[in-house]
Amino acid sequence: MMEMFANRIRGYYEDILDPLAKEFLFRRPPTVGELRRPPQVLLLGNHSSGKSTFVNHILGDAVQSTGVAPTDDGFTIITYGATATERDGAAVVSNPDLPYEGLRHFGDQLVSHVRLKLRPAELLQTVTLIDSPGMIDEAKAEHGRGFDFPGVVRWFAERADLVMIFFDPDKPGTTGETLQVFRESLAGIDHKMLIVLNKVDQFQSLHDFARAYGALCWNLGKVIPRKDLPMIYNTFVPLADKPKSRLPMEDFEKARNDLIGELRRVPTRRMDNQITQIQAYAERLRLHAMVIGEAANRLRSVRARWAGFAILLFGGLSAAAVGTGMLVALPGIAVAAVLAVVFIGYLILPRARKRLIARFDQIFETLHDRELLLRDRAEDLRMMWEEISSRTREIAEKRGLQSFEKMRWHDREQLEELTDKLLPQLRSELYHAMRDGDAPATASEPDRPATPPTSEPRHPVLVEGDRVSNQKPKRKTFF
Repeated sequence: MMEMFANRIRGYYEDILDPLAKEFLFRRPPTVGELRRPPQVLLLGNHSSGKSTFVNHILGDAVQSTGVAPTDDGFTIITYGATATERDGAAVVSNPDLPYEGLRHFGDQLVSHVRLKLRPAELLQTVTLIDSPGMIDEAKAEHGRGFDFPGVVRWFAERADLVMIFFDPDKPGTTGETLQVFRESLAGIDHKMLIVLNKVDQFQSLHDFARAYGALCWNLGKVIPRKDLPMIYNTFVPLADKPKSRLPMEDFEKARNDLIGELRRVPTRRMDNQITQIQAYAERLRLHAMVIGEAANRLRSVRARWAGFAILLFGGLSAAAVGTGMLVALPGIAVAAVLAVVFIGYLILPRARKRLIARFDQIFETLHDRELLLRDRAEDLRMMWEEISSRTREIAEKRGLQSFEKMRWHDREQLEELTDKLLPQLRSELYHAMRDGDAPATASEPDRPATPPTSEPRHPVLVEGDRVSNQKPKRKTFF
């Protein structure tokens, strides 16, 4: 079922969006590797916040090193493999079957801090985990990591289907790098974020818990531009060698079950996120193409008016010279015509081109005056235009407006049908398919770590009409 939805999304990219994006030099759509990638979960947090311990718990194996001090300074991609295997960053970013080629743009220093781990854990058959280096207090360039850490986090977060941010009682959101990541890397993806206050079993009194929880809410309120804060999961990972807390643990254990339930629902999130991603891509492509196309059309009108004026003027002068017998004036008229062409081509049109590019905001307002009158869409449209306007101007300046054609009516109709009809219909079909199909694993399931399967793992029953199939879904592995 999920593959059917994925194929339809890939078809929309290939048939409708990709040709138009190439014509107007819009940013490239997701690659086939990115579209076919498994669902991903990005884990962020302060150092010693318990990310790696949580990963080991849900996988049922000591995959990641743990400790009080920072134990890992790189990004670890943990995915399914029949046997435990590891690959370094160079092998990961150079593999066209893996969706991590884009990490090359961050330089060799980042690539050397990426590794891939394959493990035969049941959870990894449906979800890929990305563990990140613990965020620290010192985030200045002179003492940095050697690569653009906020940029890399943003790259992973945009492609992740769920982002889990861990905090611990000792550092409830106060590290400089954490605040930087919230402001620069996680803006606009609130719908993917889960906030986790981990290690609550360290509290020995309700007073201590309330102080840490309040400090976390205070810090989050400064970096999340919302009136209400997202839900915070207060939980812990049970460890045999830790003393028990005096607080009642039932609610905290339930929160851990809820987190594991969210992890198991990531495949459904994946498809929903893909629909959201193609919707956003199509809407921004439409704005980009319409504004550039309209500006290019206005430039051609300016050129046509000046060309028509020159033809009428010098044609009339030539006819008058022939009619009056002043043929000696024809060479002078021809020279004047050549000078006029040069004047129009090298002075008038470049100035007109600059004026049109500077007026892109006005062109946007004019083209979308009707839509901007609808209050429920006006703010969204303006935010989308602000997001892409600088890039649109840059493309127009470098490539030249004269190299673009006005957006065809057929292409515009296709885009509007995609955003207003086809994608909402696809989202509705996904909702009904998930509602009527087998329910995914929920938070009420017993809290148990996923262990490497010793026999055939249990898979959901797929129902297609009146035919029932218990076949094991195939997961492509790359090594």
